[in-house]
Amino acid sequence: MKLSQLNAFKAIVECQTVTAAAERLNLSQPAVSRLLAALEQRLGFQLFVRKGNRLQLSDDGEAFYLEVARAFEAFSGLDQAAASIREHRFGRLNMAAMPLLSGAFLPRTLARFLRQAPQMKVSLKTFRSEEVMHRVQSQTLDIGFAFVDAPLAGVNARRVKCESVCLLPASSPLAEKTCIDVSDLAESPLIRHEKDISQRKIDALLRRYQLSLSEHIEVSLATSAAALVREGLGVAITDPFTARMASEQQAVLTRPLAFSLPFEFDILFPALRPASRHADRFVEAFAGLAAEMNIELRIDPRRSLQEQV
Repeated sequence: MKLSQLNAFKAIVECQTVTAAAERLNLSQPAVSRLLAALEQRLGFQLFVRKGNRLQLSDDGEAFYLEVARAFEAFSGLDQAAASIREHRFGRLNMAAMPLLSGAFLPRTLARFLRQAPQMKVSLKTFRSEEVMHRVQSQTLDIGFAFVDAPLAGVNARRVKCESVCLLPASSPLAEKTCIDVSDLAESPLIRHEKDISQRKIDALLRRYQLSLSEHIEVSLATSAAALVREGLGVAITDPFTARMASEQQAVLTRPLAFSLPFEFDILFPALRPASRHADRFVEAFAGLAAEMNIELRIDPRRSLQEQV
């Protein structure tokens, strides 16, 4: 059966006469009658019975009209679906990230992202950087966040660069300072991270200045360091994402460093699949949230990790 036949039938039911239906459809009355007759022939039963000068739905016609109305309602929903797709509010995004970002900052980014795309289906999983890289390399993710320090075939990346900061208790004497210098670190116990890239940079800096610090606590996660700072057990040199989220509580403050201690990681994309527009929009939301929280970022253009980092 043809859409034009169904449209004519629906118009006759709703307008109650063939004449009125013809006016609605901008067709001649005979044309509408022919469409109705062709539909009845196709169906094998009468849709209307004539009572005087009016057409009345038959029992079969009434049952069929309910199905036609349901089909037209679903059809009209295609416009809304098309608008959602056009405005990037519909689709799927699979992500994975290292714990440093997946614990707080990325969930808040995701909330910002989904406010603009409430129908998106999103998966955000947490793995160590090595596993994030493996999953992006296997082309099963749309986007990943990880520390990368080796070539990686089948992966494109955007390097994110920012500055480390000092996280300290609000009760610390260092709270009076507008920025924290290397020598200031000797005044409070320093909460160490495991031997990751950032901690190695901190260790090299301390050796350069020949500083001997009180370092009786070592943690695996930046969020653990922030929690210990909140308990007043020391200060931590950490990434600005963890620090900014932690400093939303009154017991914790963030101070910039008087020296440069870059904090860098990569946003990863599968290189053997078409680029995901949703992944690009998520990066925009990520950068936008960072700007709102006064985190200064530089996100480099996309590059291949095939040969070098």
